Amino acid sequence: MAENAPKCYDVVFLGGGPAGYQGAIRASQLGGRVAVVEQEYLGGVCLNRGCIPTKALRASVEVLRLARKSKSFGINVENVIPNVPAMIARKNRVVELLRGGIEYLFEQNRVDLYQGIGRLLEPGVLEVNEEDGLTKVYACKVVLATGSRTSRPGFLTGEQPGVLTTDDILEMTAAPASLLVLGGGAVGVEMAVIMVELGSKVTLLEREDRILPREDAEAAAYLQSLLKRRKVKVLTGARVEQVQGDQNVTVTLAGGDTLSAEKLLLAAGRKVNAENIGLENIGMPVDGKPLQVDEHMLTGVPGIYAAGDLAGKTWLAHGAFAEGITAAEHALGRPAAMDYRVVPRCVFSTPEFAAVGMSEEEAKAQYNVKSVTFPFRSLGMAQAMGDWEGMVKLVVDSKTEQLLGGHIVGPHAGDLIAEVALAMQNKIGIRGIVETIHTHPTLSEAVLETAQGVLGLAIHMDPVDRS
Repeated sequence: MAENAPKCYDVVFLGGGPAGYQGAIRASQLGGRVAVVEQEYLGGVCLNRGCIPTKALRASVEVLRLARKSKSFGINVENVIPNVPAMIARKNRVVELLRGGIEYLFEQNRVDLYQGIGRLLEPGVLEVNEEDGLTKVYACKVVLATGSRTSRPGFLTGEQPGVLTTDDILEMTAAPASLLVLGGGAVGVEMAVIMVELGSKVTLLEREDRILPREDAEAAAYLQSLLKRRKVKVLTGARVEQVQGDQNVTVTLAGGDTLSAEKLLLAAGRKVNAENIGLENIGMPVDGKPLQVDEHMLTGVPGIYAAGDLAGKTWLAHGAFAEGITAAEHALGRPAAMDYRVVPRCVFSTPEFAAVGMSEEEAKAQYNVKSVTFPFRSLGMAQAMGDWEGMVKLVVDSKTEQLLGGHIVGPHAGDLIAEVALAMQNKIGIRGIVETIHTHPTLSEAVLETAQGVLGLAIHMDPVDRS
């Protein structure tokens, strides 16, 4: 194979997903000569097969849901039928638009893109297998940002047509009549809600005793009750031992119970992409585990950083954004370091679930806490929207009145949690929220009222106090 002329850079990112593309742009902004090596599409799983396509599909489903309840708004809409191929086509247009946006940003920021499979030959030297031959790329610093992929559970044997990944379901031409969703985490909950609205009979299987097992117990239990109202059947403590069948699947649970459906969706577990990137050439283990990094995202090898899912810290796109930027800044001599104390997280179900900081259970293990909840049904905007199922919960240090955690279930929870995160990051405290005038009528008033409730000053209801 032909070998192209080598090139030299200050920083090279191996992987053009969230960590790679944002880190590359930041490195260029700081004056560095920058390149990205990407073997598939810019934007990574998030843009192409994760965050964005699922939200585009969810947006179509939300229109469908509103059309079905149009009579309650005084509007008659007849024959509301989902057109799944058209929804998928819209999703693809959104993805292509945003992918083109990253390509444009690379051009404007003078970030070189190598389209091909890259691997480290030694620290600071990469080989890229492009269409027109092999290219050697030299870098003062390298940021490994190769991401992750869906992991297949050990009980699956070979290829089974009835078993789907999220990649598969995002290209569906029709919703299956029945669907088992394996995994009650963020992906499983989101897909369960989408598919039940498209007409599938959905059963959500979670091996722990509740969905979202790492989140606040009260908030997760509340969301679980709302899923059941939306006709999602939730089975907790469900440990799958065997999957049989091709076009239709039968799942055997621990204890011998069986469940059957047209399809099974895998929505639990991810595996880092650490193979075939040359780790063995720089003395790093290739063991399938995330790479160990310090607060600057540096690995144990000088000049080699890791960010995003490969570092295994947050497994969130916005966490990867911050890590890629931190790695870029540190690589170019800035005193950058990651702070994981305040990383918001969101499940884009209907309604949404969002959280930041500690759960009440975690906080009680370390602090004397006060916890207050406020219901969306008491909000004027929620009633005006006809979307009043939800709650805000704040967990506060009783002594200092500093926020320890925030948990929101309801419409636009993912947007609302940003106020709580901002307050926590800047140590504003509960009184800072109370003293800030919030626009009326808005959903943000739920955060205000909850903060008022911590001080015993809630206007629109007397919140439950569990100090």
